[in-house]
Amino acid sequence: MYREFRPDRRLAPYVECGWLRSGSSTRPVRVIPDGCVDVYVTAQGKVMIAGSASTYFDVPAGDCDVLAGLRLRPGAAAAVIGCPASEFTNQRHPFDSAFGGAGPRIADSLFGATTPRERIAILTDAVADHLAGSNPFIDRAVSSAVSVLRIQPYRPVSVLASDVGLSERQLRRRFDIAVGYGPKRLGRVFRFQRLLDVVYAARDANSWSQLAIAAGYADQSHMINECLALTGGPPTALHVRTMP
Repeated sequence: MYREFRPDRRLAPYVECGWLRSGSSTRPVRVIPDGCVDVYVTAQGKVMIAGSASTYFDVPAGDCDVLAGLRLRPGAAAAVIGCPASEFTNQRHPFDSAFGGAGPRIADSLFGATTPRERIAILTDAVADHLAGSNPFIDRAVSSAVSVLRIQPYRPVSVLASDVGLSERQLRRRFDIAVGYGPKRLGRVFRFQRLLDVVYAARDANSWSQLAIAAGYADQSHMINECLALTGGPPTALHVRTMP
């Protein structure tokens, strides 16, 4: 079972949602990219950071037991973890590799918690305390560009850079730091996330060509190619929800 909830108000500028996952799986779980970085806790009490994914990956069955996590907003990761988000792209690292000496202490507290909600509360307090003492910086130009891409994921990088008063080179460099990869890749991810919303809402009521256009793709072939690149499977497999 998976469910999301609103972040603590202290973390609202940085965290998109908190999430809890319970139950166990005997098979790997496929994860598809959403442009976010996650700080999460395993059933064994380990605290991990999962960087922005540029394509799909499979989580081993043994790692899919009870998890609690915070999903960082695209563009906010560098402010929270204190280093460029690109250092974590397509990787998972222990919590203390980004948060220094506080990691083992927090991990001990989390290991002693008996429920996922306790773990998420401890993790929330730890991240809030870290931010309170670190004077985090969010790149406002990148945040503005991310907001534009949510609405217009197909917007050309040259136009997007002009929108926020940067050169294309500056925008790409600052996206790498704040998001983990460039604006073109994030636009592709956002458009695919829109396709997921359209598919789940349609419930087979529309043709795939109509769904492709509704999600912002040029045509059905474009959608199919993106689906294969970002999920490793055809669009028909999207009716089976993947792990967020």
